[in-house]
Amino acid sequence: MTRQKYIMVFHANLHYSGLRPEKFEFVIRKSYEKIFDLFSSKYKNCKYCFEASGFTIDMMAVHTPDVLVKLKKSIDSGACEFIGSPYAHSIITNYHYDDAVKSCLFSMQTYKRHLGILPRTAWNPECCWNDDVPKIYREAGFDIMNLDWDGYLISTRPEIAAIEKNTDKTRKDGSHMPWYDVDPDTNTLHYPVSLGNGMKGVFRSDRISGKTLYYLMSTNNIPVDDSQKITVSLNDVVREIDHWSGKKKQGFLICYAEDAEYVGTTGYFFLKHYGKHQVFDENPDAIKLLSVYIDHLLERGELARVDESVDNLPLIENEPVLIEKDMAWHRTYATAWAMTPSALALDPYCRLLSEKLRKIKNAPRSFEEELLYQKAWFHLICAENSDGRWPPYPKKPGNFNVYYIWDQLVKAEQAMQNLGGYTDFKHIPSTEINPAVD
Repeated sequence: MTRQKYIMVFHANLHYSGLRPEKFEFVIRKSYEKIFDLFSSKYKNCKYCFEASGFTIDMMAVHTPDVLVKLKKSIDSGACEFIGSPYAHSIITNYHYDDAVKSCLFSMQTYKRHLGILPRTAWNPECCWNDDVPKIYREAGFDIMNLDWDGYLISTRPEIAAIEKNTDKTRKDGSHMPWYDVDPDTNTLHYPVSLGNGMKGVFRSDRISGKTLYYLMSTNNIPVDDSQKITVSLNDVVREIDHWSGKKKQGFLICYAEDAEYVGTTGYFFLKHYGKHQVFDENPDAIKLLSVYIDHLLERGELARVDESVDNLPLIENEPVLIEKDMAWHRTYATAWAMTPSALALDPYCRLLSEKLRKIKNAPRSFEEELLYQKAWFHLICAENSDGRWPPYPKKPGNFNVYYIWDQLVKAEQAMQNLGGYTDFKHIPSTEINPAVD
């Protein structure tokens, strides 16, 4: 008898808002390394997925090469499916098609250099959507990508939209809204879907992943207002798994597709959900809670990789994947990243540089000029990362994150000027990264 497949995707992003470079090693060792160690010891015969941007892998190589060796060993053993993403964790729907492809290609180069692989599955940051998104990842070399089930349901089922659709497209999420009661045996939650042109998608949902995240934070002693506090116990998450596995117990269920940083640190959780300015503190209980959770999953089925599940399960081809333009996960929109004060200040420069680079795409260049051209693209891509534009007002990103973007824009502009004066603007605010600013 076929057992239910449970998929866990740990999403790693060292461009995280509020995460300063001097804390990169702390986060890698307290979170990523703990995950690798858990699966190489207690669960060495189990499968899992680990996703990281190209920037994150580059920083792991610089700060913790020994941990990168552990990741590569897990990948080479077949236990870990490594999932790729744009180099700088950008909201690709907020930028030009070519910028998105370039970002993915920079990541692919990084993965090949450090891990010796080219991943098949793509993680689309924040699941932001327009109809070009599958084409972008396909052009970059992927053939599978993640999708947001909640946004898909809102976009295709009016009765769900009536309850769950977020009317404020600049709001950080839709956590203030109720959930519609959806049949847990709905096929799209458990089977891969066709996106055309050889691209396939798998759906993740806050209905499951969100509960697991709160569970991992459940024993942390950071004080929060009791009227705001949401406590999710092991029994709660197990009950959710039993419910969303459905009566048929077929196909797969993505039970965690969230930030890897929450396994071992508090990440951005208490600032995002409770307004407490405590970020990336140690959360030592999380790895134990994760282990107990996995034990319960293994009583019910087996842990699986995305790629193997897609290859071995029937593909849904008769249900078009229709998602509203700019929709994102957590029942919000890409607009929430595009309309913050920092985004409104930064993005005109990003678009202008992108336009200049695209205009000379096919111009003849010497070897040295090509290096400068690629350097300009690289720094522009780094400047497009989402975390210097998040969260929405009245909160704001870490000053460091914003200064980092300005610095990358200056470097992109300088490369363009060295290439031959292709910029006709000056005075991008030149701000050196200030280690004294939080």
